[in-house]
Amino acid sequence: MNLQAQLLARILLIAVICLSTSAWYVLYQTNQQSILEAEQTAKRIERQTRQQLLDMFQRYDFSSPFPDVNLWRGIGGVPGSCTQFLSRTQSRQRSLCNDVTEPEKKYPSWFASFYKQFFTPDQEVRKTVNFNAIKYGTILVSLNTHIETARAWSNLRAVIGVMTVTILALCTLVFFTIGRMLKPAHHIVKGLERMREGELSLRLPAFDIVEWKRTSEAINALVSSQEATLAENQRLALKLMNAQEEEHRYISRELHDEFGQCLAGINAVTTSIAQTAKKECPALLDEVNSISHITAHMMTALRNLLTRLRPADVDDLGLSSSLQQLIRSWNKRSGDQTQYQIHIDNRVDNLPEPLPVNLYRIVQECLTNIAKHARASKADIKLTYAKADEITLIIRDDGIAEADSFTNTMGIGLLGIHERVTALGGQFTLHTEQTGGLVVAIRLPVSNTPFENSNND
Repeated sequence: MNLQAQLLARILLIAVICLSTSAWYVLYQTNQQSILEAEQTAKRIERQTRQQLLDMFQRYDFSSPFPDVNLWRGIGGVPGSCTQFLSRTQSRQRSLCNDVTEPEKKYPSWFASFYKQFFTPDQEVRKTVNFNAIKYGTILVSLNTHIETARAWSNLRAVIGVMTVTILALCTLVFFTIGRMLKPAHHIVKGLERMREGELSLRLPAFDIVEWKRTSEAINALVSSQEATLAENQRLALKLMNAQEEEHRYISRELHDEFGQCLAGINAVTTSIAQTAKKECPALLDEVNSISHITAHMMTALRNLLTRLRPADVDDLGLSSSLQQLIRSWNKRSGDQTQYQIHIDNRVDNLPEPLPVNLYRIVQECLTNIAKHARASKADIKLTYAKADEITLIIRDDGIAEADSFTNTMGIGLLGIHERVTALGGQFTLHTEQTGGLVVAIRLPVSNTPFENSNND
């Protein structure tokens, strides 16, 4: 349940409590008002009766009926109530009921039972008539149960009707007000979701409500700090990657110039020894040939090591030619097990540093993973410009590898690819096609800025 619904539910609960309390208060006040009116009626009749006694004693006229019920009629009283005079000796009784026709039943039976259980619609009020320290009788005012119950039901319906309309209007107003007040929360949630997807340049607007404004400012400050941290990490990663490439270039040059020349010298000396041994000591030819085989193996291993350290073809031939040569070597190495194909945009040879060598490294690592894990019969590499300032690399195979197996346990190769792409400010995605096979999709921005900034440092 969202916040708006929770607040509305709590407001409704409070409204129901208030409505119940108000209903109880109205019933209580109605009952108390009826009792008060009955008491006032009894007091007025008691005063009227004492006044009649006073007149009788002053005139010594005791011929008039006592008490005179006709005098009570002008007093009025509670509608439907009955007034009785009970003499002290019970020898005289007079009664008067207000001329109010008892209405038909206009209230439910359950309400009558409820009202009678908790209140006193049949209340009787007694008032003693004393004159000259002598008790002449008692005034008894009895309320009409049906009249009082109908009166209470009418008051209750009126109050409930007014309060129900008021509560509905208030809830409607509160609902739309809360909805409007919570609109910034929806903007904040959507903004956070977009930030989680990588849009760290997004900033939340300044809201009118102070609390939401402070929240958006805190989030914007946090995102700015995160963006600066990620930019610094990217710059450091790119700088480290460039330093590694320079170190690889230096090591490969040293190996090529020193170790390669030494192996070439050994190979030349071995060839000379073989020619001499063939003429003067044929028994040494087998050992000389063994040295030649070892030297050739070392030359091949050195060539492969130099290729892993720093692909010289990228510097000498360009990215397009070096990738095509890499694909040819993999096709030759795999035989008929896996067929590698590549599609390259001709403009990739004009890519700025350090994109060419890193793209070559990524393709090289992906082909190694396909050969080790995919068991694919076909692999396709596509390197094109998606936009004027963005290049895409898609490597697709029809093997058995699945993206889910790399989600939590990304290997060293994929981890290295991900780090390279992140350092270059790109995006790396990995997914499985419905027909089978793994797709590696990489998007890299084409810009000289990261490389130049890292070099300036």
